[in-house]
Amino acid sequence: MTVAFLDPGQTYNDLRDELDAAYHHVMASGVYILGGAVASFEDKYAKYCQADHCVGVASGLDALMLTLRAIDICPGDEVIVPSHTFIATWLAVSQAGATPIAAEVNAATFNICPERIEAAITPKTRAIIPVHLYGQPADLDPIIAIAKRYNLYVIEDAAQAHGAQYKGKRIGSHGDAATWSFYPGKNLGAYGDGGAITTNSKKLAERLRVLRNYGSREKYIHDEQGFNSRLDPLQAAFLEV
Repeated sequence: MTVAFLDPGQTYNDLRDELDAAYHHVMASGVYILGGAVASFEDKYAKYCQADHCVGVASGLDALMLTLRAIDICPGDEVIVPSHTFIATWLAVSQAGATPIAAEVNAATFNICPERIEAAITPKTRAIIPVHLYGQPADLDPIIAIAKRYNLYVIEDAAQAHGAQYKGKRIGSHGDAATWSFYPGKNLGAYGDGGAITTNSKKLAERLRVLRNYGSREKYIHDEQGFNSRLDPLQAAFLEV
């Protein structure tokens, strides 16, 4: 299978033959959980995002929540989030057991304001989630500088930012990880739910692969409490087209 990201003018009808071929490829493979279709998309999407690793999961919300779990965010921790974003950004923090702390956004861009981030940091703060809202990247350089100063993680919510660039580099690996949604209305939309995480950290990618699959590296051996959150092979095949 080849990858060619959808041009703005293309429609389903323009890609019907390729999408039908992707469907039949997966159905004929007999592999309906993870497998080659997911691995192929992960490899190509990582390269597209200029990241070393991509881990496909079931949704954009799961991408955020699992990433927070993978960096050991837990009850008692605080995570700074924009005051203006889709609810999934906040829900992911709550589902990880932590407390979302709102920082106001810039009125010109609707993205989180770096100056407001620093004012919101407390001894309980563990991470910052900048959201690249409406496809417009947040101002990452000062955010990452603040994170380094306070030893915090930066998890980018890139659910609306497929293909966006920050200072000439595609969104996908500026922070510790970037999380993606493939909900049908996104820039890169599936024919159902789907999500992914891109990162340059091999250690983080390996932990995410375990967490998405019941905490298991080997069938019926479970190293930790995990989740059932795997990108569906059919959706991966469609996304690759």
